[in-house]
Amino acid sequence: MDGDLVAAILGPGNGLQQYVMVLVMYGALFLLMRYGNARIEPEFRKTFWMLGVVWSVTTFVGNFLLFRAGVMSFLPWLNNFLHTFLWIGLGLGFLYAGTYRRPLWEQYLLFAIFSLLAKAFEFDFLHSWDFDHFFFLPGGHRIYILGWSLADGLYPVLSAIGLRIAARAVKGLVVPGDGQVA
Repeated sequence: MDGDLVAAILGPGNGLQQYVMVLVMYGALFLLMRYGNARIEPEFRKTFWMLGVVWSVTTFVGNFLLFRAGVMSFLPWLNNFLHTFLWIGLGLGFLYAGTYRRPLWEQYLLFAIFSLLAKAFEFDFLHSWDFDHFFFLPGGHRIYILGWSLADGLYPVLSAIGLRIAARAVKGLVVPGDGQVA
């Protein structure tokens, strides 16, 4: 396979063993999440899958568009896929399923902290999330990772807004704050 193609898919110098380590770390983070919430409640499953699909697809495309706009580092394609579909779609979706009834400040901190850990693992193993600034804030990759992690803390707020809008057209979604299934 062409070296440039491999670098675009896996990242320069990365092999499958680095990706296995990232998956192990995702699994460890998921195990920590299960302490707060062992499973997804049956009435939340449709909401979980809808959020997972929407967040995965939009973030996958958004990451690439933000890279093209020059405000985000390039995430190798496999890294972007695993990060958006496994970590955000399933992992953060699971976290949301267990925290959407918690106070908003607590949700924000949990999402920001878990995102920080995931990005730090990806940086260590895959050398991704490496940019010299976060938008206009200089400071290297640490500020960049912290900035995106703090932005990820908005997942619960954005999800609640999206669910409120989607519930008008999709029956059976759990809308946080309503205390009922729409």
